[in-house]
Amino acid sequence: MSKSKWRPPTTELVFAVLLNISAPARINAQEDAPVAADTTTLSVVFASSAAWSHQRTALLFRLGDGDIASEIPLTQSEDTSSGKAIIREVTGGVSDNGRFAYSFDKTVTWNASKSKVLKSQTFLRVYGTDSKPLWETNEADAPEGQEPLHFSADGETFIVLERKEKGWIASVRYYLGAKIIEAGPLARVETATLTKNGAYAMIKWIVPDQSATHTFLNIKKQSRKDIASGDLYLGSARITDDGKVFSNKKLVFDFNAPAKP
Repeated sequence: MSKSKWRPPTTELVFAVLLNISAPARINAQEDAPVAADTTTLSVVFASSAAWSHQRTALLFRLGDGDIASEIPLTQSEDTSSGKAIIREVTGGVSDNGRFAYSFDKTVTWNASKSKVLKSQTFLRVYGTDSKPLWETNEADAPEGQEPLHFSADGETFIVLERKEKGWIASVRYYLGAKIIEAGPLARVETATLTKNGAYAMIKWIVPDQSATHTFLNIKKQSRKDIASGDLYLGSARITDDGKVFSNKKLVFDFNAPAKP
């Protein structure tokens, strides 16, 4: 594994983290159960400047003295010895502040000519600031070339894509896995994003042989707005941290606009 020189986080980063570390997590017992974790140690460990980092070949969790306490290899392999093509890839990501990370393990089994998928298995796990698992699912998936999960800047909220029998689900969750809001089932998801402040989400999805749709979520107010992609400039849009939806430079929707009389 390649090594890179580690630099301790700045004082500003540690201070910002300490301001956010006490944010409560609401857990919905009806949703996927989070993995057991000793969350009482979160502030102690991270205050010592421990953090996750995303390297080319691994996710690393370093303690304040720079020692590596946990390592998750990021790998890609193909095995054809069984007469089938079994392709396995492990990817992952880290929140901007280094407090949280996720790993995504996907194995796809093809026939020998790679013309038909015989089986697909996935496993996604979210890790916290003591490097222990916080939440996991075996239903996560990602569109080609996309990531299955996106963190907010502080990592305390994330959007994750899951592929179920009736279609795709895009759900926004707290870092322990409790669901806040979701969109779906959706026929086919192309992209999903979360604003840096974790307040809004955008999902672009499509029904085969029909035009695409952009779905926007106001996470705090539990509200949703669908806009046909054909009504957007070149079929593209973005949502800002304050809930404004732009297509090119044109404002097309605002979650916080005054209600019309």
